[in-house]
Amino acid sequence: MNTFLSSEQSQYQASCQAFVQEKLCQAGILKDLETNKEKQKEALSLIAQSGLVGASLPHEYGGQGKTFLHACILAEELGTKDAGLSLVLANHLSACHLIWRYGTDEQKSRYLPLLSRGESFATIAFGEEQAGSDFSLIKTTAESNKLSGKKAWVVNGDMAHVALVLSRSGSDDQNQIWIVDLTSKNGVTIVKDRQKLGLKSASTVDIEFSSYAVDEKAALCQSTTVNEAIEYALSLSKVLLSAGALGICEQAIKYSVSRANEREQFGQTIGKFQAIQWKLADMSTETSAAKLLTYRAAWSKDEAPDDFLKFAAMCKLFAARVARLYSGEAAQIYGTLGISEEEPMEKLYRDAKVIEVLEGTQEIQKNIVASQVGA
Repeated sequence: MNTFLSSEQSQYQASCQAFVQEKLCQAGILKDLETNKEKQKEALSLIAQSGLVGASLPHEYGGQGKTFLHACILAEELGTKDAGLSLVLANHLSACHLIWRYGTDEQKSRYLPLLSRGESFATIAFGEEQAGSDFSLIKTTAESNKLSGKKAWVVNGDMAHVALVLSRSGSDDQNQIWIVDLTSKNGVTIVKDRQKLGLKSASTVDIEFSSYAVDEKAALCQSTTVNEAIEYALSLSKVLLSAGALGICEQAIKYSVSRANEREQFGQTIGKFQAIQWKLADMSTETSAAKLLTYRAAWSKDEAPDDFLKFAAMCKLFAARVARLYSGEAAQIYGTLGISEEEPMEKLYRDAKVIEVLEGTQEIQKNIVASQVGA
């Protein structure tokens, strides 16, 4: 594996940076993004239609045929400004790649061109109130071609057009994934707007399905491959969330260095004290390690698929921990200002903590890594 970006990937990274700066920062989209639904919709539209989102999807379905690492690069750049946007991207692209890998030719032709070009947006709706990581506990059912149940914590469920919904079949008691049109007014209801500690720029809702009509054309894959598809989707999302965590780490370093060089205490800037220097050294070193783990996981999706689940769990385990730990250390360097809502530190810390929990807790990631290495 080449651990450095190719010239083409570096150019794509520059395009992502330019998009974030010009379309999100300079346009004022990021202001009040955590609380303003209209701003969230505008950001979602801009990201979807940027021409960058479809990079990792195939040419024949409207994408650019690039690697999954390109998607990771975009998620990282979004994370440097607001990691909630990385979560938005993670859910959309996980759904896209799931349709690409497991969908029928008809499903791929129908959905992927629109999703690749940003003309519609997708999300994942697997979890429920009592079924977070253990999907054997889901209560949503699909009986007699009617989908009924309530899905919890659906990212951008009130804005996306398409959702991949996990259900249980009453006939054979097997899980199934359905492609659902969220714009339908018949049997689809937003029942709760979830408020989170962090990543608030990614709208999160509960959706109730009441006798929503489905048939075999809406089934994403064979029942025998559903569990595999679930693991694959979660792994995709883990890598993209880890890339968002990298963005948090990079911002924590930038702000910490600036603060260390500006704030004076006891006759010198605090950056002259060894305690602060060691914090900055640890931040930089472990962020670099997290980046290598995350990039390797993204690389393995295309080049070493047998190791993808393991590397995805590893990078989520490490990058999320590093982001939470060093966003906290950045707040420490800022002192009292580090806990002020008027400064960026508290948001970075909130966002990082939520990344540690989403798509499986740190303990779940350790279990996955252990099972992948044969324990």
